[in-house]
Amino acid sequence: MTENINWDEATKSGGFISLEEDKEKILKLTNWKFVKRGNEERIAPGEIEFIAEVLEEDGHIVSEIIFNTASKRLKKKLRPIFENKPSTDTFDLSIMKVGEKFNTQYSVKEITE
Repeated sequence: MTENINWDEATKSGGFISLEEDKEKILKLTNWKFVKRGNEERIAPGEIEFIAEVLEEDGHIVSEIIFNTASKRLKKKLRPIFENKPSTDTFDLSIMKVGEKFNTQYSVKEITE
């Protein structure tokens, strides 16, 4: 279900994401949006996910891969990069997960040429 969800609402909604700890992930993302989820097994009802199409992963061109996260902490790090920019723009990012479970933090940097 796609809805008109803003950044304030999205960053209040939390969840979990599977990234390898202490391993940098380089992604080229486009076509991002927010989706409010229902009763999926891995995400609570009403949680808001950030979803984007992945064009490249760690320097390799990919197809039909989606990046998604309901993590409140990660969405807060993504916000300054994506907010007020067209969803169809392309963004090159470095994402690193540090720590586990409730101590997880994220390092997110936009890669500019």
